[in-house]
Amino acid sequence: MDYERVSERFAKEGVTDRLKTELQKLASDSKDINNVVVLNKDNTVIFKANQNLIGARTRLELIPYAAGSGYLQDRNDPDHLFKVVKAENLILNKDYIPNELHLSQVVNDESSYETDFSTKEVYLLNYLINRNTRSKVLLIRTATPIPFAEKLFEFTGTLLGLMLAVYWIGLALWVYQDARRKKANASLWGLLALITNLAGLFVYLIYKQNNLICFKCGTLQSKFSSFCSNCGTEINESCPHCQAMISKGNIYCTRCGAKLG
Repeated sequence: MDYERVSERFAKEGVTDRLKTELQKLASDSKDINNVVVLNKDNTVIFKANQNLIGARTRLELIPYAAGSGYLQDRNDPDHLFKVVKAENLILNKDYIPNELHLSQVVNDESSYETDFSTKEVYLLNYLINRNTRSKVLLIRTATPIPFAEKLFEFTGTLLGLMLAVYWIGLALWVYQDARRKKANASLWGLLALITNLAGLFVYLIYKQNNLICFKCGTLQSKFSSFCSNCGTEINESCPHCQAMISKGNIYCTRCGAKLG
């Protein structure tokens, strides 16, 4: 059942036979919905999916319980409390685990804190109101967590943490290995990447970009070097007379003035 569709239909059409049929089906199909009740403006019951909570009563009046608590109390049965929840927390198909588990945990926490709660039954309540007729649809659910939801969250959190650790350490190891192959200070660069992660990687890549890599042995060299310090391979063109480094396109050596080429 589509909550938005039911809400819009109730707001436009009020209480109709089609709405009652859908609400009855909702109560029958959902295991956690305890009851669905429709009240008129005088809180008289004009529809109920079953006898749960209200029995044969013809009226259901909910009053605030403890100002600011977000709970309502059945005037005729004060042992029944209802935690009012927002529309997005009322799931009409498969339960949305994060919202459901959170609401149940809130109820459990509050029940543990308030000694008065220990003698009461707490339910989750979502309601729709038709502003024209002032009639209300009350959807009452049992405040129990979804089976295995907590373990699922723990597993998901552990998995995400493991993935983050693998990524974090893996990035640092890649920087370390790459720096070692280029005979840079591998320990320093690896530690920097381990501490700062992407920031360290960016600094390392900029450092590589501002230097030269020997095409023969792969050692990182200063871009101002004429020869590789590791294997002696010429990595920059140099003046045949004074061995000063020259740039492509130079006609004369900038150090000795000899004509090049």
